[in-house]
Amino acid sequence: MTTRLRSVFRLPRRALPLTALALLLFIVLSGCASTAGEEHADHSGGHAAHGLPDNIEVTASPDVLPAFLDNYTDTTRDFYSQVYDHMDVLKELNCYCGCMEYNDPHDSLFRCFIAGVDDDGVHWTDHGGSCGICLMEVRDAIKLADEGKSIDEIRQFIDSTYGETAAST
Repeated sequence: MTTRLRSVFRLPRRALPLTALALLLFIVLSGCASTAGEEHADHSGGHAAHGLPDNIEVTASPDVLPAFLDNYTDTTRDFYSQVYDHMDVLKELNCYCGCMEYNDPHDSLFRCFIAGVDDDGVHWTDHGGSCGICLMEVRDAIKLADEGKSIDEIRQFIDSTYGETAAST
């Protein structure tokens, strides 16, 4: 049988142990990759699973965007630049990424981008820039507000669009 296998694969006798080792290594590494993917999948639907604290950067005013945005796309920078001006709407909306379930929960979609405003300035958080759900929600909320929709109409749209997604993750 060994001769038959060797003739089929045409491997020299010395190559069989190396091939077996390579196959074993492949199986082990595939298992690790699968585990890593499963851990990532736990994070993709909602952030509550990892509970990492947000990075906060304070700027003097809403006109001065945080430096961490240098690591993000122009689109993300654009959304951040509009958050302060739409604060009245965003503070009325739930976020459906899971951040409202943190040990230190966010109280609104606004909190995903700005942790607070006080005498020190604007306390920007990187959470919204790192979260696709937050970015989609803020995109839709700002668009609807700019179209003149009421807070109730915007909330109904956000809840119906993203609430079901969050419940299924």
